[in-house]
Amino acid sequence: MVSVKFSILSVFLLLTFFQSFGAEVRGVVSDKQTREPLTGAMVLIAGTQLHSVTGLDGSYNIKNVPKGKHTLEVSFISFERQRIEINVSEGNAVIVDVQMAESGLDLGEVEIVGRMRQDNDRSARASEKNADNVINVISAKTIEVSPDITVANVVQRVSGVSLERNNNGDGQHAIVRGMDKRYNYTLVNGIKIPSPETRNRYVPLDIFPSDLLERLEVTKALTPSMEGDAIGGVIDMKMKSAPDRFTLNVNIGTGYNQMYFDRPFTTWDRSGVPNKSPRALNGNDHRAGIEEFPLDNANFVDEQPMPNQIYGLSIGNRFMDGKLGVLVAGSYQNTYRGANSIFVQTDTDRETNTPSYDVIQDRQFSVQQIRTGVHAKLDYEFNRNHRIDWYNAYIGLNDVETRDRVDTNLRLGRSQGEGTGRIEYRLRSRQQIRNIYNSTLQGDHRFLGGALKVDWSAVYSLATADDPDMSELTWLSGAFRNEDGVIEQEPLIYDRVFSRRYQSNSDNDLAGYLNVTYYQDIGGLDVEFKAGGMYRHKNRDNSFDRYRLNPSPSNQIWSGSIFDAAFTVDNPGGTPTDPLNYRSQEDVLGLYGQFKFLVGNLQVLGGVRVENTLFSWDTDSPPQVPGRVGNINYMDILPSMHLKYMPTAKTNIRGSYFKSLSRPNFFEVIPYEINEEDFRERGNPFLQRTQADNLDLRWEHFPSPLDQIMVGVFYKRIDDPIESALVIEGQSIFLQPNNFGTANNFGVEFDYTKYFNKFGIRAFYTYTNSQITTSKLFRFRDDAGNLTSRTIDQTRPLQGQSDHIANASLLYKDQKSGLDLQLAMVYTGRRIIGVSVYLDNDIWQRAFTQLDFSAEKRFGKHITAYVKVNNILNTPLRADILLPNESNAAALPSVDASESVLVREDFYLQTYFIGFRYTL
Repeated sequence: MVSVKFSILSVFLLLTFFQSFGAEVRGVVSDKQTREPLTGAMVLIAGTQLHSVTGLDGSYNIKNVPKGKHTLEVSFISFERQRIEINVSEGNAVIVDVQMAESGLDLGEVEIVGRMRQDNDRSARASEKNADNVINVISAKTIEVSPDITVANVVQRVSGVSLERNNNGDGQHAIVRGMDKRYNYTLVNGIKIPSPETRNRYVPLDIFPSDLLERLEVTKALTPSMEGDAIGGVIDMKMKSAPDRFTLNVNIGTGYNQMYFDRPFTTWDRSGVPNKSPRALNGNDHRAGIEEFPLDNANFVDEQPMPNQIYGLSIGNRFMDGKLGVLVAGSYQNTYRGANSIFVQTDTDRETNTPSYDVIQDRQFSVQQIRTGVHAKLDYEFNRNHRIDWYNAYIGLNDVETRDRVDTNLRLGRSQGEGTGRIEYRLRSRQQIRNIYNSTLQGDHRFLGGALKVDWSAVYSLATADDPDMSELTWLSGAFRNEDGVIEQEPLIYDRVFSRRYQSNSDNDLAGYLNVTYYQDIGGLDVEFKAGGMYRHKNRDNSFDRYRLNPSPSNQIWSGSIFDAAFTVDNPGGTPTDPLNYRSQEDVLGLYGQFKFLVGNLQVLGGVRVENTLFSWDTDSPPQVPGRVGNINYMDILPSMHLKYMPTAKTNIRGSYFKSLSRPNFFEVIPYEINEEDFRERGNPFLQRTQADNLDLRWEHFPSPLDQIMVGVFYKRIDDPIESALVIEGQSIFLQPNNFGTANNFGVEFDYTKYFNKFGIRAFYTYTNSQITTSKLFRFRDDAGNLTSRTIDQTRPLQGQSDHIANASLLYKDQKSGLDLQLAMVYTGRRIIGVSVYLDNDIWQRAFTQLDFSAEKRFGKHITAYVKVNNILNTPLRADILLPNESNAAALPSVDASESVLVREDFYLQTYFIGFRYTL
């Protein structure tokens, strides 16, 4: 590990150490009209081989220039060539700054229609500067040279954004400004898409391959023309568009995860796994036989996985004199990831309120991820006033997972005297198939000489999620320590239910959008009036079945092969009355009006949005179950105001207010109960929506097209925030979503990008402080020695919010040699990931730092080779309860329990990629 860090550091040190001797000529090349630096201009000493290419800040440096008079020649595409006479004396540097004028071309009556490129850093900075509201933008070029291959990992490079990771360590959901994933929504080309998750509204960002993007935009302040259900922010993936000329891009890569150099990959044969349960295939009256449950998904084998594979292709051009643009792009990723994990179930002591270890789970995850993306975009320009676009996309992610788990039951061990407790072995196979389909037809029209603008969208989207035949096989070891301290071993036996679970979900959207913009001169003031609306009809259906297969006869001895075991079906009818068999509909109607005008250097944008939501559901649960059928109807009035003061051409001062909401997830209001990874979960049909008032203030300065400094503050007052908390009923503990009064969220953001010739730094820091007060249970013995409990109000941060998050990237970009290097660090402060019903028993993820590296080298005009290394430091996920309990040290001696109780520790190891890109 030390050698890896030293090698990466050496690259940067060697690049800065190399110096040549002799006189030098240096300076900055800029645009004469805009004074902006020009990147990539050629500067040479005429009649010699001495030359330089301007860096990202427009600077150049030519070394070893001989003494005497020389001619300095400067050239840059579409600018007039400059020739400057210079005189070089021995040992003295000559500083020559050059201002270049654009070439003048007499094109007569030819009409030039220019399209600003949207995929580079210059356009990203220009978008942030010119936006009406608070946004951050990452360009395709930045994404390409980053260490990331999925959108989820890319978005962590945005100020104020941190990630929630899945159980193999890959980024999955974004937390924006300390607001949990539920408080954000996701767009593709400005259109909201449904979620392929079985439970949630929010879209998992790990499903999207990053090489399909033209840019990524994160909006932190909503305008009236935007849908109002985001309190944290909006993530908009702008997909690649048709270029101005023929373009071909090919990406081929491979790699490996360090984990599988050290241990095997556990897998199973999924070819025979049925997509639906026996009941779903044959009807509610069907009685399933044991032959309908194949054992292939419980026949686990260890193997060495194939190398990771990455393939990408995009091809585009314009036809019919540039009127018709066509682009087709595809991406395929087949990667192998995993985790080595410890998870500890705790029991809160009835006398001291402190957590003690109950069951220690030693877990190994082996995950194959098959990620596919295909999209096609056509645009046709009838003339400068009328244009239509048609976008179609398919995005899919197939996770094939094995979890190998060994449980040590300390409670049972304690009941038998001193010892390690009984040991259970659990093997789980799971396949999660998530797909998103989208087809969007859009039009953009101008009338009355451009004074009236109309744009519209017609959208069909379908998101599906299938979790077919998840199996969990359990057997018991007779291993325990007897009264004499001797470990005794009995044969492994089946004495637990062989669980088989089927779940599928579909989310179907039909939506229409209409916006009308009218420009009017009122008393010498140019005012933009904009009004419009949207309507979305959603059908969301979920099916669920669970079957219990019992060993027959019981207590069978494990032979080493699942095919030697015998089972009977305990519930051959499945679970047709489970509340998770439900159908839901949602209709959202949004109408808005807004205005925008400029007075001197102050731009004002304001207006109001009204959204009406009608959500209904019905389940197949028995009639006596509360909430089995229900509906919710509510209207929200959402005003907003955005001020943008521009004291100079390079500086903005922004102030914003907007009101927004967050709707409950569909799954949450269904009165279900289900066993999940760590706890038993339950729905809440009485859940209410969340509303928030949001304030923003940000100072922005753009000293050059690539550099920026941003400092901002924000405040959010949140009514009825929704969080999942542990709820106790009798002897049962449930994880259930609830509304929790009023919360406050305050933060400061700092964003900085600066280039020094070939070197650069990109960094951000965000401080966030949120507070929410909830009732907690405190258990103790009273003065009479009786065991009792009472509730105490406790103030804590919002779930998922870190006080401190930071990102710093060291950059090296050599335009001449085509070498790009990036060392990227992400720091995430500690945060609550599990809310407990007991006082001071919340589960906190510890602060962590992740380090990634990427490098690119261009060979000729068309080929680029790259290297990406993720998680260089092998940063683990560690979570604990911030109460000490020294008694736990005996159960898990490797853990320091003097200050906290560790409940989870996951290691993911490093992932390596190498590959090349071909561009034409």
